[in-house]
Amino acid sequence: MSSIAYITDQDMIEYHRLHGNNRIVYWRPSGKKKFQFFQHGDYLFFLTKGTEKGIQREKGIIGYGRYEQDERCGIHEMWEKYGVQCGYADETRLQNAIMKMNKNHKLPQQIQCLKLNNIIFFQTPIYLSELDKTISKQIESYIYLDQELSWNILAQAQQAGIDYWTRYVEQHDHPIQHDQDIIIVQNLREQLTVQELSKYEKKKTIAFAKTMVIQKHGRYLAGATMDFACWKNNVSCFYLPCLLSLKTWKRNLLYIIAKAVIYQAACKEKDSAAVIKILFDESNKAAEVLCHYAAIDYEIKQ
Repeated sequence: MSSIAYITDQDMIEYHRLHGNNRIVYWRPSGKKKFQFFQHGDYLFFLTKGTEKGIQREKGIIGYGRYEQDERCGIHEMWEKYGVQCGYADETRLQNAIMKMNKNHKLPQQIQCLKLNNIIFFQTPIYLSELDKTISKQIESYIYLDQELSWNILAQAQQAGIDYWTRYVEQHDHPIQHDQDIIIVQNLREQLTVQELSKYEKKKTIAFAKTMVIQKHGRYLAGATMDFACWKNNVSCFYLPCLLSLKTWKRNLLYIIAKAVIYQAACKEKDSAAVIKILFDESNKAAEVLCHYAAIDYEIKQ
């Protein structure tokens, strides 16, 4: 999992905050290349100007969003397509902000647009140096954050609370706690991913997972096409799909049970109440007994 803290224009962030925008288009004036290892579902933290403190004028993180997708286009095209989702009331202000942020103070022919959703703003800025003393206070553009630091930022934000105005005008479908839980499980998922399924098995499982994500209003883990999460009854619930209708279900289930046990242990270590569930496409007594022995919850498609 790759979280990124990116230096952000204060006026843009303030516009989004005041208008309660839960989906935004985050533009990069000098982004000729895509971020490495940054994929759908990862987090981008707003390292915002105007929050500077100390002799070295360190910038603080004032919020974050979840990366959805990106594209490159001209500035006018971006405005025509997304309008105020870019963070300004009109195109002229947007152009002035881009020129101000660009190193040569000119308008680039093209700009990278990052679509972000699930935007959350904090009540107070969070400073990276207070969480990790090895990080330089002088960040020129952006910095990659590891799983532990990303989790710690959200833990600090959880204590500080969500911005009052944001809380009033926005309707979040989940709290910061859910994103903390996702970071824990997502990091492990990347380490445990093993190609256990054949092309046919994978195709069938992906189709099953897609149906269940829609049914349960869930969201895939970053880069995943099967494992997904949702916020249910004030608890994070992670689903690991397993097709018992396949001939190889025993082999696949043993791998998924092992993964579920590790996810469960990692969440417990962080004092998370997250629930890990294996999601079956049909009933199977032997499979249910195995889950019972491993103390893993399961659910059967209705």
